[in-house]
Amino acid sequence: MTRPPDALRVPRPAAGPAGPRVLLRPALMLLALTAGAVLLREFPSARHVLDSPELLRAGASGRIAFLLCGAVWCAFGLPRQALCFAGGVAYGVWEGSVLSVVATLAGCVFAFGWARWGGREAAARWLSSHDPTAASRGGGLRARVSRMDRAIQTHPFTTILTLRLLPVGSSLLLNILAGLSGARVIPFAAATALGAAPQTVVFVLLGAGAQIGGGGRIAVGCFLFAASGLLGLWLLRRVGGTDGGTLSPDV
Repeated sequence: MTRPPDALRVPRPAAGPAGPRVLLRPALMLLALTAGAVLLREFPSARHVLDSPELLRAGASGRIAFLLCGAVWCAFGLPRQALCFAGGVAYGVWEGSVLSVVATLAGCVFAFGWARWGGREAAARWLSSHDPTAASRGGGLRARVSRMDRAIQTHPFTTILTLRLLPVGSSLLLNILAGLSGARVIPFAAATALGAAPQTVVFVLLGAGAQIGGGGRIAVGCFLFAASGLLGLWLLRRVGGTDGGTLSPDV
C-alpha cells in the first residue's frame, strides 16, 4: 500500500511550547471521560436499561433506549460484551447484532471526535517537539505513540480494522489514539463497524444462546471469536511487515 498524498492527511500544528490554552482541552477531555466512566459505574442506570429485556422489547422506544444507552456505554469504554449480550437476550441474533454494531459505532465515533477536539493539537505538538525519526526508533511511550500515529495516518482503515479484530486491547484507547492522530472519520468509522462486527455477533450469540436450547449458538459464537482473533493476528503481521513494523497490538 502506498502512502496517501499530503493533501489528504490532517496537518500537524507547528512545534512549540504548549501554553495553557493548548493544555486546557486535553485536561477537559480526560476529565470528562473519567467522570463519565465513574458515574456510569456508580449510578448504573444505563446497565439497568440493558438488563431489562421487557423494556428493550417495547417497540421503537425500546430500540431507541438500547441505542442511546449502548452508545453512551461504549463511548466511555465500558465492557461492550454486556451491551452485545443484552442485545442477544432482547432481540435475538440478527436484530441484536445490527443494533449492537450501530450502538458501538456511535459510541466509538463520539469518543473519536471528543479526543480529536480535546487532544489533537497537544498530541501533535508533543510528537513534533522531538526528532520523529529518532522517536520512532526508541522503545518508550513517545516511540510507541509515534509509530501508532504513523501507522494510522498511513493505513487508517487497515490499521484500525486489525486492532479491532484482535481479542485483546482497549477499544476506548484505540478511539482516543485514532482521534489524536490524523485519521479521517470515514475510514475510522468503516473499520470500526467492520472490525467490531465479528465479536459483536459472538456475544450476541451468547446472549441469544443463554435461552433453552442455545448450545449450538454458543458453539458458533466461540468459533467466531477464535476466527476473528486469528484474522486480526494475520492482518497484524501483514500490516506490520509492509509498514516497517510500526503497528503494535499494545493498544
